Amino acid sequence: MILFYIALCSFILSLLLVPITVKISARFNITKPDRNKNGKPCIGGIGIYMAFLAATLFSLFFIKLSGIKLFGIILSSSVILALGLIDDIKNLRPVLKISGQLLGIFILIVFGFFTKITFLPGWVNILITIVWLLFITNALNLLDIMDGLTSGLVIIISLSLLVIAFINRDIFSCVILTALIGAHAGFLRYNYPPAKAYMGDTGSLFSGFLLAMVAINISYAPIDRKIALLTPILAMSLPIYDTLFLIIMRIKKKKPIFNKTDDHFALRLVTMGCSIKKSIWIMYSFSIFLALSVIIVAFGRNLTGLITLAVVGLVFILMGNKVGMVAIDEQIR
Repeated sequence: MILFYIALCSFILSLLLVPITVKISARFNITKPDRNKNGKPCIGGIGIYMAFLAATLFSLFFIKLSGIKLFGIILSSSVILALGLIDDIKNLRPVLKISGQLLGIFILIVFGFFTKITFLPGWVNILITIVWLLFITNALNLLDIMDGLTSGLVIIISLSLLVIAFINRDIFSCVILTALIGAHAGFLRYNYPPAKAYMGDTGSLFSGFLLAMVAINISYAPIDRKIALLTPILAMSLPIYDTLFLIIMRIKKKKPIFNKTDDHFALRLVTMGCSIKKSIWIMYSFSIFLALSVIIVAFGRNLTGLITLAVVGLVFILMGNKVGMVAIDEQIR
């Protein structure tokens, strides 16, 4: 029941705080163009962060959590939030963004957040953690290209991880995920199309970083079910797929990887004739399918997990082939 109150606290605070960030964003002209080139307030991520932080601290009145671990998460995620805010205001160069993210990752590792795969040496676990956090943080950032898309996917992914954490009695991860779900549910009230606010890099970097952290903090695989080690990858497979899809399409067309064009998977759905709302619900539906697959792989037998992964892989290939053939506007935004 306490998890419900944490989610409710985060949700209500997000509903109250996001409009304030909209006014601040408008006051200081911190906006990003939407698809119609109209400026939209883009620091809604601060409202998400503040709601998440307050709800997490609220949980301490009812649940005993590791103060050291919680401080590590707050400190590292605050660094990522500040990095995103600076990027929203000044448009940082990629090398500076990566450097700031590495600082946040270093803080997490110092506080004990890294993969602990028993059959791998410690330095390999550290390396995997760095690559994982960097990739997922930026993958979610790249995915924030359509009203309502990223927050909806964060909620669905978080719910799948929450089920696993709850069954495993990982209270710490449950609190983090519940607070994150509530914060994004409140923000979605303003971000669902037609959006009144964007989360900006402030929110997408923070949310991606937090999800990547929780995904490796949860324990998955007993000795007899090593297939469950792939659960975090499957949970994050949609942001991973979108990023890899983007890179492959741009390399094939000899386009710069880091430039912003309308060749994202979700935007190709719009080019195919889907409305914005229909496109995001297609993405939501696919994410729900992946969330169910995550739970099957996490708790099913090895053979069941392998079959599930094969089905997911086939669906990704079929979708990629269909959507990848769509002609898109090559104009850089």
